[in-house]
Amino acid sequence: MTVNDTAAPVSGEARLKARRSAFFRYVALALLAGFVAGMMSGVAAAFVAEGILPGGLLIALWAVVILGFAWFTRDYFRRIDELDLLDNLWASTIGLYTYIVVFGSWYLFHDVGLASEPDQYAVMAATLIATTIAYLARKAGLR
Repeated sequence: MTVNDTAAPVSGEARLKARRSAFFRYVALALLAGFVAGMMSGVAAAFVAEGILPGGLLIALWAVVILGFAWFTRDYFRRIDELDLLDNLWASTIGLYTYIVVFGSWYLFHDVGLASEPDQYAVMAATLIATTIAYLARKAGLR
């Protein structure tokens, strides 16, 4: 009595395709929001450095950026399944270990005079690269 025979049932493949498409749109939107927030933060910081904007406005903007980052992160982890969550956990752990080893080693060698002062941009880049490689390796089935 409640079944509508006129509508064709949606196949599992069609539902999966629609779900993946919506997820990739969400990720693209989050990346775009992050890019815009980063650009706005950089411009605001430059305006504060030039005295055009007060420092309090930059602090308020930064608080909004951090809250947005936390919200998108929480929302992202609610959208993924257990396997994606596990892949993210592995990649994040390897990224953290990379940071600890790279920064710790560089700082040690700097402390004894064998290297220059640690460059946080280089350490961050190494961390992001290692995290990305670990995530892609997990996605490729290298477990």
